[in-house]
Amino acid sequence: MRLFNYSYVLFCSIIVLACADLSSNDPIPSVEENTCVGEGIIRCVLKSGMVVDVSLPPSYADTVKYPIMLINDGESVFNANGLNAKFIIDDLINTGSIEPIIAVAIYSQGQRNNLYIPYLDDWITRNWGSYKPESEIYASLIINDLIPFLETKYSLDKKEIGIMGYSLGGLVSTWMGLKYPDHIKYSASLSGSFWVADYQIFDEVKENGYDPENKFWFDIGATTGEWNYYVPLYSALDSVGVEPGKQSFYYEDKGARHVFSDWRNRLELPLKLFFAPSEPTKEKMEVILQCIQSSQNPDLRFKRMNPIITFSNNAKYSLAHTAKYTLESGNGQLGREGSFLNEAGEELKVLVEYLHFTEEVIIPENYCN
Repeated sequence: MRLFNYSYVLFCSIIVLACADLSSNDPIPSVEENTCVGEGIIRCVLKSGMVVDVSLPPSYADTVKYPIMLINDGESVFNANGLNAKFIIDDLINTGSIEPIIAVAIYSQGQRNNLYIPYLDDWITRNWGSYKPESEIYASLIINDLIPFLETKYSLDKKEIGIMGYSLGGLVSTWMGLKYPDHIKYSASLSGSFWVADYQIFDEVKENGYDPENKFWFDIGATTGEWNYYVPLYSALDSVGVEPGKQSFYYEDKGARHVFSDWRNRLELPLKLFFAPSEPTKEKMEVILQCIQSSQNPDLRFKRMNPIITFSNNAKYSLAHTAKYTLESGNGQLGREGSFLNEAGEELKVLVEYLHFTEEVIIPENYCN
């Protein structure tokens, strides 16, 4: 029995992804044996029904063991109007920004909701239609079918496996990183849909379940008004010993939206943190003031200080709860993750501290009121 059908219909929702299907309309035949064809980008069709595109590093050699990055929503991964991942990854490799890696785009084949949503959610069923959570099956196919197959074809390092995706594909990537840390060393979520089933993904965080080598990346475009879906996961990982700024990285991108162009812009950030040739150092801190309109209530705005650390390789992440915020003058209230309330007519002066970095932040009168 095959899990996947062979349709190229990619479910789109204005909330999940306001886009058209970016894939080819060429039919994919069923196969009796695992089959790979092509050069540059290699198309592989597995007996299980999985379809992947493989991009080898420019200097690929069978004598070298390579890290592998699996990327969900394979239909859009190497498309120039999608993530354009081959161009970005090859450029990072050629400039020495990351070690050579193998990138594998996994096609969803019209099964995004079933494969990428681990939990039942009544809101999704009412608004998007019925679905059957099959993320456990998807993870099993990746771990027990796809990776062993790729190991027979290419020289990969099974200890260096990552998975990433955007939106729902980001949700399932983080879910797999949390659930299967022995198999998935790195997980990256670009605007992941952590809101599903009332943030149930937060419950997946394991006590004493993660190796010091496990790394997590999750980010959000602040214009979506959903920052509060992400900061709690950052804190939850911290509470079980996953060190922020070393193992877990949250990034709040002030002007970014839920669109491919902004995901393309951020794609290099987790790759530079996962696959840097040498450990980057933290070089500077910049605090960004943000006035974020709620995604659910247009009359509600979140006021935030967003301290951002930039590394020596230009990777960056947000400090959120890991910075210290001290009110030096003015009448206001500060939250532990950088939020604040300022009274009308009051200018606030706040000292933001992290490690040896400090910055005095002036919050103007009536800011975001």
